[in-house]
Amino acid sequence: MSTETRPRRILRRGAMALAAAAAMLALFGFAAPARADDVSVIANALTTSRLYVTQDARQQTSFDENAVRSALDRQDEADIRAVVVRNDVTRQQVGPMLESVKERVGKGDTYVAITADGTKMAAISDDLDSREINQVIARSAPGSGDVQARLTAFADQAERQAEANARSSMIGGFVTVGVLVLIAAGVFGAFLVAGRRRREREAQRMAELKKGVEEDVTLLGEDIAALDLNVMDPDLDPDARRDYERAMNSYDEAKAATEKAAKPADMEKVTAALEDGRYHMTATRARLAGEPVPERRAPCFFNPQHGPSVQDVSWAPPGGTVRSVPACEMDAQAVLKGQNPDVRMVPYGDGRRPYYDAGPAYAPYAGGYYNSYGGMDLISGLFIGTWIGSMLGGGLGGGYGAGDMSGFTGDGGDIGGGWDFGSGDFGGGDFGGF
Repeated sequence: MSTETRPRRILRRGAMALAAAAAMLALFGFAAPARADDVSVIANALTTSRLYVTQDARQQTSFDENAVRSALDRQDEADIRAVVVRNDVTRQQVGPMLESVKERVGKGDTYVAITADGTKMAAISDDLDSREINQVIARSAPGSGDVQARLTAFADQAERQAEANARSSMIGGFVTVGVLVLIAAGVFGAFLVAGRRRREREAQRMAELKKGVEEDVTLLGEDIAALDLNVMDPDLDPDARRDYERAMNSYDEAKAATEKAAKPADMEKVTAALEDGRYHMTATRARLAGEPVPERRAPCFFNPQHGPSVQDVSWAPPGGTVRSVPACEMDAQAVLKGQNPDVRMVPYGDGRRPYYDAGPAYAPYAGGYYNSYGGMDLISGLFIGTWIGSMLGGGLGGGYGAGDMSGFTGDGGDIGGGWDFGSGDFGGGDFGGF
């Protein structure tokens, strides 16, 4: 018979309970948090499985994952890998994530991402172009909010399209060989003719450009000569002498560069020298007149021959968007009064047109005048919507419309789908959690 008293038994049992609680706390209470999903985690999972559901997405959805994996495993031609992500992931996040995951996995032709609520889907593919991807996504039960239904339908549609592409490619290959044999001589001749015409057009545009630049150079020389300055005059203001000599040197540099110019890109050096020479000529004139030396600002946008601008004004080309441009005093007042500024007209074909709408040959011309005042950021803003702007920025003034995913390209192909725009984005290789 135990001699242990009741109080001692109670204390002993309490101690045992505390010890058990401590053990449970050690096992679970202080367990390290699960690692957040990132590119490495997702890529590692997709090396052994065609479907991965991120941790955050798993808390927002529930579906038969095995059924989806079976549907994906059946599609050999499209070779699909799928990722289910949380609902608030943005398009800016999905594009780089899919590209990076595909690169790390090193296999699979088509990668698709879908939100946990099944409403948004985007994909990249080596087999399907962006148009075909968009069509496949559009046919994969959009609006159903059913992840399983959408992924299964996507897999079936993508496989059919990939098989059709493979058949077309095979048939097209045989046909192409025969056609190429028949038309090789014709194509070669067409290339010769097209090449000759292209060279003729380029030569004409270069001649027009050179004529326009020579006008700028000549005008600067005339303006400098009009100062009629005797640099040997001992009473001449040293600062005026320095600015005058700088203007002359820049003029000589521009003239020499024009004579050597063989292609439009060479004109950037010319107009950079013209901008420098015109500013120092203007500064010389101000010093001789006893006036304040003008601020070194970007040349007048409407006509760089007018010299440094004095203020920025809001202006838009016909049918274009309003932007802020630097203007000389005369043009600034004209714009503010609702009148037309004095735009620099350059040779083009049988006539003249504004330099910013005279074709791609004038892009280096504009660059030389404005590069030192903000580079491409300034130039793209000034020339948005003009011919020069389209050459410099690949279509400045345009943009992605809602649902347009064709801008996501990379080693994995085009990305398609109507993923929403969002403010989130990733920098470097850190893609955060999905």
